[in-house]
Amino acid sequence: MRKLFLIFNTLRYLKWQQIYFRLVRRLIKPKVIEIFQGPKPKRSKTWEHLPLYSNKIDSQLEACFLNHTKKLDLPADWNNESPSKLWVYNLHYFEDLLSNNAKEKHNSHFQLLNSWVDQNPVGYGNGWEPYPTSLRIVNILKAWLGGLKLDAKLLSSVFTQASFLSSDLERHLLGNHYFVNLKALLFAGVIFENIRWMSIAERGLLTEIPEQILEDGANFELSPMYHSLILLDMLDMFNLSRAYPTKLSNQLASLLEKYIPKMLTFLEAMAHLDGGVSFFNDSADGIAPTKAKIESYAEKLGFEISPHDSNRPQIIDNPNSGYICAIAAENKLIFDASPVGPDYIPGHAHADTLSFELSIGAQRVFVNSGTSEYGLSPKRLFQRKTASHNTVEVDGKDSSQVWGGFRVANRAEIISKHTELKHDHSIELLAAHNGYKSLFGGCIHARKLTFSENSLIVSDSLERTFKYAKSRFYFHPDLVISLEDNLLRIEGTEFTLHSDLTGKVASLVDSFWYPEFGVEMLNKMLELQFEQPQLDIVFKWSKH
Repeated sequence: MRKLFLIFNTLRYLKWQQIYFRLVRRLIKPKVIEIFQGPKPKRSKTWEHLPLYSNKIDSQLEACFLNHTKKLDLPADWNNESPSKLWVYNLHYFEDLLSNNAKEKHNSHFQLLNSWVDQNPVGYGNGWEPYPTSLRIVNILKAWLGGLKLDAKLLSSVFTQASFLSSDLERHLLGNHYFVNLKALLFAGVIFENIRWMSIAERGLLTEIPEQILEDGANFELSPMYHSLILLDMLDMFNLSRAYPTKLSNQLASLLEKYIPKMLTFLEAMAHLDGGVSFFNDSADGIAPTKAKIESYAEKLGFEISPHDSNRPQIIDNPNSGYICAIAAENKLIFDASPVGPDYIPGHAHADTLSFELSIGAQRVFVNSGTSEYGLSPKRLFQRKTASHNTVEVDGKDSSQVWGGFRVANRAEIISKHTELKHDHSIELLAAHNGYKSLFGGCIHARKLTFSENSLIVSDSLERTFKYAKSRFYFHPDLVISLEDNLLRIEGTEFTLHSDLTGKVASLVDSFWYPEFGVEMLNKMLELQFEQPQLDIVFKWSKH
């Protein structure tokens, strides 16, 4: 019965078309609709080409994805889902075509592409699934625009892949998958001058861009990592619109120009002072290009980059996404007062409501646990749970019911939020959620963060009934941490932090941080038990 309620509370949020297109996919199989007959496409001379990725495959066919390296055994490895299906997906993306030394590897790339065509029959295997197909089409065409030579065989294959994709769009999933499907059709439609593909892409993108990009610039899946990926997609499409100025409609070009600056602003807000991504929902380093790479690309396309003044006390309140960022004396606090994501596609959501991350100077202090894998493993589930984040867990439950690899049933809702920059330059951020409230009781979790140049006060309150609760604080693994005689001491390269825990039930626990896929690092976690409905903890630091 409990599983039935879980499934019901998951499915009730879906859009009708997600259910409809799941049925359609079972009944109607995708197929190639058009055959490439030429003429050979014309390469634009105004395409702005930029290497985006680290090297992923060397000339000896040693491949490294998701921090796992192995010598490729082709054709077997095209569909060998070891170490994971996501690893195989990465093999089919062909991101190495856009790697730092891609120009020196044109011959080996040409050979690898030919191997893919010869060893992956149309519609068979991982490589023909719509998501890897979409990324591969764009990566091949971007590499071609940047100088990679493609013969008639490879051009015909890209055309065939686009035709197949046009009948295999992920409208049952929507979100970032559907977005990259449309982007791929746009690229292929423009370059091969296929009006049908361009029409599908434009019609979809004119709806999806305002849907998926919120007015504060955030991608609606509320993952800083996916925000970077979608921003890159937007920049690519803007680049395409300039390279082929008569092909895209003015309406689509205007949407790109409108939303890209907002997305760059949100990228800046959600990054730590070290330039790295923050770990809310499914986020990890090493998947999207770095912030510096994305901003360099944007500047090449004529967009302005406006970094925040980290010396000036300020609040950056992103009202549509719910993330609140605060800066004080070159320290940065990022607070999650957000919903879990769009109701109908919360697959990349974590139960991390009211969690936060903190950097003192360029050094990270409090970090959410991160994401190191997808799938259905216990580790994947644990990384999504409330207990893996800098927030409060009540009665052993999650603030939102995460389950499976990408499922969420009941979801926490933000019921109040307030920010204030005080006259003494201290900053107050307040929010509350109802994720622990139910028809049969439960409680409201409210959190106030009081932030200044040398302190952070975390004040949590639980209103109404609960049995037990714990607050957790995860520390970056580079820090030296001790807890002796109720005194917490944290030593960083740039600061020393103290917290007097006298009168509190506190313990320092060995834990893990997962900053990248395939990576886990030992760290420490401070755990405090609630003995009253209110729990306050004061962290004070001095810089070296």
